[in-house]
Amino acid sequence: MWSLNSTEEIMLKKLIKKPAIKLLIIHLSVIALVILAFVTYKPKDLVTIESLALNVRLGPGLDYDITSQVKKGDEVEIIDKKDKWYQVVLPNNTKGWIASWLIAENSASTAITSIKATVNTDETNLRAKADIDSDVVTKVKKDTTVLITNEANGWSQVEVDGKSGWIFSDLLTITDTSKPDSSKDSQTSSIKTVYGRQDEVKIRQEASIDGAVLEIVNFGKPIEVVAEQNDWYQVKTSDGQTGYVANWVVSTAKQLSNSNVSSIAEATIMLDPGHGGSDVGSISPDETIYEKTITLATANYVKKELEALGANVMMTHNDDSFVPLAEIAAKSNRAKADAFISFHYDSTEGANTASGTKTYYYDEKNKILANIVNESLTNHLPLPNRGIDFGDYQVLRDNDRPALLLELGFMNNSTDLAEFSTKSYQKKVATAVAEALTTYFE
Repeated sequence: MWSLNSTEEIMLKKLIKKPAIKLLIIHLSVIALVILAFVTYKPKDLVTIESLALNVRLGPGLDYDITSQVKKGDEVEIIDKKDKWYQVVLPNNTKGWIASWLIAENSASTAITSIKATVNTDETNLRAKADIDSDVVTKVKKDTTVLITNEANGWSQVEVDGKSGWIFSDLLTITDTSKPDSSKDSQTSSIKTVYGRQDEVKIRQEASIDGAVLEIVNFGKPIEVVAEQNDWYQVKTSDGQTGYVANWVVSTAKQLSNSNVSSIAEATIMLDPGHGGSDVGSISPDETIYEKTITLATANYVKKELEALGANVMMTHNDDSFVPLAEIAAKSNRAKADAFISFHYDSTEGANTASGTKTYYYDEKNKILANIVNESLTNHLPLPNRGIDFGDYQVLRDNDRPALLLELGFMNNSTDLAEFSTKSYQKKVATAVAEALTTYFE
């Protein structure tokens, strides 16, 4: 490093005062700044959204909650990559994760890549649009391999046998997933429970598709999560063993809720007090208590509890009136309810031959909701729990929305009747349903 003596310093100061020299120094400074900017500038890794709408998720995987969407033409900045997912900065400066196979990078080829998946149900419709009422292009059989090219609002756009169309995302299992590095340590998960999204979900001894199978869990069954390890969850089996389940064969409740709401405060919930008017339902042995009276009282308590949480609650009827079964389901469909629950109290041919509660679903995809509600009923109600089951009831069969029918005790069982005739029991039902729906939508 050189330095100036006093004489040189005086001469330099005089030189700088000359206009021409001063102007030269300014020009040189500007050039230096421009060069510095080019040296230090790092171009942004931008992505242009090509699909009509693309889900933004909380983390790098289909099991993470959807936080928002970006639209066609939006530009986002890639700031991180993990497996087949990009962490991006959105136009509103928030962050999230998007599927790499559904977007095109500006810095490379603009061709949208795809990812392989297989159909996990016996047969499903390939539809022209992402709409249940859209025309059917063709039918696709179980285990058929498809290429996912887009995802929007719970649907996947796929290519199969030269045809393009849309399939409900939960009916597909992603197979194009890299084998994880099991040497990495597990991390505590914020997700406490996941649910099987296939008929047979295998819990393995290690975080690998080659790991020995410890247990097979059916569709919709809850699995306790201990930690996360790359693309795997460390979980507990039903007998307390520690195992691993791949995140692409399970989902959180929110993912399978078929709803765009992010909390119960945004949800529209339709409640159906079973029976009414001339249809009294089951009757107590002494003929003094009607099922329709208890269901209406129960539904009103549930309504109050849900409204306290901010939910938009609708009822098929709020007085002692008769509503045809077809109209009950139609009301739910018209309202586009995020959840529908019908309340009933059961009866048998012989008195005191059965006791307890039961949760019914019709559509397989509503098993998730059924399990969540049933578990909450078990935790809050004093009566035995009889589990969940398929129920071929019109209010469920004709219902396009997530729908359940609850049998909350037996009218001709003296113990059950004494319990559910009380306000205390009905309020416990309300608490159980509210807690379950809060979990379902979170």
